[in-house]
Amino acid sequence: MTSSGDNRSINVGSSVKNSSLLTGDHATVTHVTLPPPSTVDPKAQLAALRDLLAGLNVPERRRLDNALQEADDELAKPDPDKDEVAGAVGRVLKAAKGANTFAEQLEKLAPRVAAIASWAGPAGRALLSLVGLSA
Repeated sequence: MTSSGDNRSINVGSSVKNSSLLTGDHATVTHVTLPPPSTVDPKAQLAALRDLLAGLNVPERRRLDNALQEADDELAKPDPDKDEVAGAVGRVLKAAKGANTFAEQLEKLAPRVAAIASWAGPAGRALLSLVGLSA
């Protein structure tokens, strides 16, 4: 890694596995142990996520609500597509980041996102970084 003024790039000479690479002022990541996927009720986790996000003043509320509905719709299917659910939750979180108080909600959001990520498997891993987590 190099540090030169405002350049926040990271140069890796080889491969990086099971690591977190961050740039920016005050950037942090929390390593978590994910719950076993079989113990996660994705519908309950999504409902809890919806409740937590309900009070946020989000500039793109319609976008956030639409993505939540897409995740709900997919989870209502007998065999939900985990990639679709993870993608919709990712869009939810990206829209929610526009709220001034999003950072204050991270501690409450993180366990819900971690559970959904665990249930979704490889498709869900990208969700972790959206709330400052790494598994």
